[in-house]
Amino acid sequence: MRSYVVCLLACALGLVLWFGGCTWRGWQRKQDVKVGRDKLPKAAFEWKALWVWISPDSSRDDVQRMVSLAADTGFNVIIVNTAGGGVATYNSRILKTPEGRQIEPFAEVIREARGRKLEVYAWIGYLANSGADTFQKQHPDWVQVVTPAEQAKAKARTRTNPDRVDVHGGSWLCPDRGLSDYERSITQEVVRTYDVDGIAIDFLGYRNYRACFCEHSTAQRRRFAEAHPELSAEQVLREHSEQSLARFSKQVREAADAVRSGVKVAVHVYPDFDPNPQYGNRLWADYCGQTIAWFYKPFWPYEKVRDKHLGYMAVQGQYHALNRHVPFVGCRWGNLLKPAERIRTEIRIAGLGGCKRIMFAFYETLAKHPEVAQVLKEELN
Repeated sequence: MRSYVVCLLACALGLVLWFGGCTWRGWQRKQDVKVGRDKLPKAAFEWKALWVWISPDSSRDDVQRMVSLAADTGFNVIIVNTAGGGVATYNSRILKTPEGRQIEPFAEVIREARGRKLEVYAWIGYLANSGADTFQKQHPDWVQVVTPAEQAKAKARTRTNPDRVDVHGGSWLCPDRGLSDYERSITQEVVRTYDVDGIAIDFLGYRNYRACFCEHSTAQRRRFAEAHPELSAEQVLREHSEQSLARFSKQVREAADAVRSGVKVAVHVYPDFDPNPQYGNRLWADYCGQTIAWFYKPFWPYEKVRDKHLGYMAVQGQYHALNRHVPFVGCRWGNLLKPAERIRTEIRIAGLGGCKRIMFAFYETLAKHPEVAQVLKEELN
């Protein structure tokens, strides 16, 4: 009887200690974040990239202001769009160019950037509305297809999650098809003509955040399932889509490298890939930008910002040694503007784990809000 009572007491004590430990760890985690808001160390970033959107008819003064602000703020890389609305910011033989413009904005960016010792990455529009008025009309079978229910959500622009629409609208090329000749020719035209340091990819993904249901993709998945009978239907969809996205990034790299070796690849991992939110480490990118602090309200708790960043850091390089996580911090202007001190904290969180790289979007926020530019200047220099 005595041994039975002792056993019960020991079990009870164990439960108390376990519960107390869990409670303490939860409390301590919250305390770590609270303390971190005040005492996070300033990061020592080495690769500091600013996403920039220029107009196809930007003036020389526009370009000079942008480059000067980027350099003065502390960035050493600018990621600049090569087109807007299907109109090129450079003199293209493939894309439309404005008639009678006085300068070639993209070329002007490179000239100004070199004078301020900034690297320039050419942001090329892949997949999302790529060639909507040209290539897609000639090759409608290359266009992404979503389910009827998903298409209804895209049309209604429903937003269950405040960070994103439920399904993207527009007309996107299917990544399962691989890099189109149209997109390859644009990539190689830019690399051949301009002294860019790298190519940047955004909107690499699926309108519905998981897969394409065109005839080509459906047939590919069927063959993939036959070759992998051990996988469930959901596992087949995930693995097939992940492989397609990784292959697409590799084809972009190969297209650039065929013209000039040593051109880097940067990517912003978006749209999300819901079956595996950390899939970005499979991409053939030197700089794998992954969102740790998004634009939209409600702004993410600092705990979420930290956990996302450290989670991405933990899996970087598992597939390719060149692939390194780059925390992406977003801030818009207007009613989505973040307090300047919040941005400071997000930037300092981005330096946790010894991370030496960061992406920030967008330039226009800095131009409209000097207080934001000042915080970045203090943190990046």
